[in-house]
Amino acid sequence: MLLKNIVVSIVFLSGLIFSTGLLANEPLEFRAEESFIKFSGVQNKKTEFNGQFQSFEPIIVFNKNQLEQSSIRVNVDLASVESGSEKRDGMLKKNNWFDVENTPQGVFKSQQIQLDSDSVYKVEGSLTIKGIEKPVTLFMNYVELGGLIELSGSYTLNRLDFNLGLGAWKNPDWVQHEVEVNYKVVLKQ
Repeated sequence: MLLKNIVVSIVFLSGLIFSTGLLANEPLEFRAEESFIKFSGVQNKKTEFNGQFQSFEPIIVFNKNQLEQSSIRVNVDLASVESGSEKRDGMLKKNNWFDVENTPQGVFKSQQIQLDSDSVYKVEGSLTIKGIEKPVTLFMNYVELGGLIELSGSYTLNRLDFNLGLGAWKNPDWVQHEVEVNYKVVLKQ
């Protein structure tokens, strides 16, 4: 009888753990229409420009109760860049910038996720663009919205760290070296 009670308890607890999502092992469903990766910079010392990537794929396993088992990977289709100017978009795809012919994807991969403060997580990982991998630390806001999770934040990227803007474009008078990246990823729980 005792053995039967133990088995029933284990089965019940296993079902409870899996049904409440306490085990973070399956990627959460991505809601592309509500998500974005945007960037902004300054050209010719005074003209601000904005852009975004129209196509990216986050693969996110996230459980705030089991951060050691959580992970974030985002694959960005660099050819999907749009900045409001066909001419600028064409240049961004060439080898002086994203070189989409040879390196069509940018990738962010988390290595560690920690709670920083109430609903803000510190995500340490790496960003790879044009085959250059650099460590990055992001601070990610976490909000639950009726069955959805919204992860958002911003990051300042030095474009020269990834050889973005070679040749004459290296000069910050043409395009400022710092680029602000803003993101929001919406996931279904």
